[in-house]
Amino acid sequence: MSRIEDQLALQDLMARYVDAVNRVDGAAWAATWAEDGKWSLLGNEVAGRDSILAYWRQMMSGFEFALMMPGSCLLEIEGDSASGHWYLQEHTRDREGNAASVLGRYRDSYSRVNGQWLYQSRDYDIIYYGPADLSGNYSPLP
Repeated sequence: MSRIEDQLALQDLMARYVDAVNRVDGAAWAATWAEDGKWSLLGNEVAGRDSILAYWRQMMSGFEFALMMPGSCLLEIEGDSASGHWYLQEHTRDREGNAASVLGRYRDSYSRVNGQWLYQSRDYDIIYYGPADLSGNYSPLP
């Protein structure tokens, strides 16, 4: 693949990830991960696709809905490995009716397995969490 084809494939990976989150489709979401992937979220690190999926299902069960919208990204590609980061917005409402907005950044590593790019690791940094009017907590990025 050319660099442009790889970049488009990595952007498609994020699009499939986000679409699966927004539709709460665990099988499609898990298919974006390498078998030995690692996910770091809210101070917890989970390893292995099955464990990652179980943790995601636990997290998603607390929401009436969660809508994720990706923004900009930067990607570095070297052969069958890549790294990068994505900025995104999330809007959620929990089962008790509490709404929140989240601005975050995923720091990623990717691996190409059998010609398909997958997440090898994802670390999620919360930049902002709180009401949509941005009166909540802000954490500057290093």
